[in-house]
Amino acid sequence: MKKCWLTFMAACLTGVLLAGCSSGSDGAAGDAASKDSAPAAAQQEPADDSSKDGGKSTDSAGDAKEKRTIGCVIISGTNPHCQIFEEGFRSVVEENGDEAVVLDADYDPGKLMSCLSDLIAQNVDGIVVESCDNQAPIQSIKEAADKGIVVAAADMLLDVKEEENILVSQTVSDNYDGGYQCGLDFAKRANGEEKNYLIMDFETNTAAVERVQGFQDAIADQPNLHLLETNQPNPETLEAKLALMDTWIQKYDKIDCVFAYHDPAAMACVQALEAAGKLKGTLVYGVDGNIDAIQAISEGKMTATAKQQPDQLAILSTKNMYRVLNGEAIDGDWLTKVPIIFIDETNAKEFLDE
Repeated sequence: MKKCWLTFMAACLTGVLLAGCSSGSDGAAGDAASKDSAPAAAQQEPADDSSKDGGKSTDSAGDAKEKRTIGCVIISGTNPHCQIFEEGFRSVVEENGDEAVVLDADYDPGKLMSCLSDLIAQNVDGIVVESCDNQAPIQSIKEAADKGIVVAAADMLLDVKEEENILVSQTVSDNYDGGYQCGLDFAKRANGEEKNYLIMDFETNTAAVERVQGFQDAIADQPNLHLLETNQPNPETLEAKLALMDTWIQKYDKIDCVFAYHDPAAMACVQALEAAGKLKGTLVYGVDGNIDAIQAISEGKMTATAKQQPDQLAILSTKNMYRVLNGEAIDGDWLTKVPIIFIDETNAKEFLDE
């Protein structure tokens, strides 16, 4: 009997030991083993996910955060205004720990559309577009919206309505006021004397159109100020701007003022007038607030400019894009106009010292 009891105890002990080494896929013992091992498996999951999705980073709480790709199209990388715009855009993207992709439209509406198509093909998460044309990018923006890409527009007021739901916001300078301030200054300096003026326009650029309209409205009640001609460079290049100003110099004996739709065009006018020996006594206005224009103002070559705040244009629009990307509402109105700053010889050096 004793021998049978010992044999029975040995068999039970062997069964317990075997149960303890089992993987536990079936039965109550297996369930218990699976639950006990769960915390260890959970600790391994972040490392496994990271190896599969190399674009993920980990925050302080240990939660995985997918790295996004945010695209931007700028008007021209050679324009100081656009360079500052790009810096503002990158600053917000970097703050969010994401990757920035910036493409240059080089003042070309066709290239602008190609840039947007490239970003859509890359399946970016969001786009901030600084357009050189108020119509050209609209179809591409619709395509991006259809694919769930969040798009914000800045600098150029696109021909898009809020209810179309393809743009989360439009952020532009108060371009009309920029031209208006230059017009007021021209009228003040003319002081009632007979003056002839020229306007260098860019009709497919809504910002340029608004600036010209503001300038003309500011002097509309000044019968002593006479418009000689309004024309635009074709194509939109430095050479074309110089050529247009040279044509005007040959065509008109008395030019008292030139208003140009942006600073690069104004600087081209300064260059052409100076080369012809006709800069002295001629007022030259621009809009942008580029550093070379401000320097020319401080040297007495250019009269004044209306300074935009391109960094703010980029920052506000990029933040709006991120808010919608994160499922939040934008901060402010769908259309925001950022104020301009009038700069002439009285305050130019302040901005050179910044």
